[in-house]
Amino acid sequence: MQIYDENGYLNIEPILNTKLPILIVLGGRGIGKTFSSLRYVIEHNIKFVFLRRTITQLDLIGKDEFSPFTPVANYLNMYITSVPLSKYNVGFYKGVEDEETGKISPSGPCLGYGMALSGISNIRGFSAEDVSLMVFDEFIPEKHERPIKAEASALFNAYETINRNRELSGRDPLQLLCLSNSNDAGNPLFTELKIISKVEAMKRKGQTYSLDYNRGIGIFLLDDSPISKKKLDTVLYKATAGSEFEQMALYNDFEEFKTRSIKSMPLKEYKPICTVGEITFYKHKSNNTYYCSTIKVGSPDEYGTSETEIKRWYRKYQYLWNAYMRNKILFEDATSEIIFNSYLHR
Repeated sequence: MQIYDENGYLNIEPILNTKLPILIVLGGRGIGKTFSSLRYVIEHNIKFVFLRRTITQLDLIGKDEFSPFTPVANYLNMYITSVPLSKYNVGFYKGVEDEETGKISPSGPCLGYGMALSGISNIRGFSAEDVSLMVFDEFIPEKHERPIKAEASALFNAYETINRNRELSGRDPLQLLCLSNSNDAGNPLFTELKIISKVEAMKRKGQTYSLDYNRGIGIFLLDDSPISKKKLDTVLYKATAGSEFEQMALYNDFEEFKTRSIKSMPLKEYKPICTVGEITFYKHKSNNTYYCSTIKVGSPDEYGTSETEIKRWYRKYQYLWNAYMRNKILFEDATSEIIFNSYLHR
């Protein structure tokens, strides 16, 4: 699959042409993820929803000076402008310039909508029959950003709001295109879809893409971007050589996969304590150490992953966090440790 154009930037078209309903694209900074996606919807006249996480981010992209469509419009030698449709969404339109004032005004039908995940529940029930693609840009929050409560569920509700029952009438499902940098392997979407271990395995094998037609999920890891290689000799990346930022921005690496607490242990030496979601904790039979694995044996105390269940589990087993801080827990793999941390920080 040829996913880079002649200049080395991402070409989103073959990814969308897989026809998978959920597409997750992860790559370094500035390699064309957003540009290619928005250029595609404009050039192919596709009605879209452009989704960001917060209202603040939505407000920013609703201003022409900061709109992600501005570089696309410049490339296509046209104008694209936006109009607030409500407090929670904006509409994008082709623009026309007033010859006297130079002001850009919207013209023609709405090209697509801009929405915020944190506010989309306020506009449920609107008709989105003609929307065929939802682009969720920067779906993995940076580590300094505040989480949205039940973030993955909010995304799935947004998908349901737009998709509705189109599949029941024989129509193609809405495509959800999720774009991001590798900021956090324990992000809500990975956790809820249970694909952390899949992404970890892809990284370990150097696998560029995985197409799961049974689940309808495609994952693309743009680790070999020609643009990222060219940026090695630029000022920022010379200054940040070897840093966590460089590993994320250039090499698409998740810091969480570089844990030192991984070791496969024989379960016969341990007794099960508790299971929470996908992971089970064991205590060594002869010393005060613990083991965490995605394999469950025996009859551990079991908890789900709802907010209430996580609180119940943590209240009873808070000592596991203390043991973790004292390096007393070994993990079967990086995925187990990432899931553990994701549950703790909900």
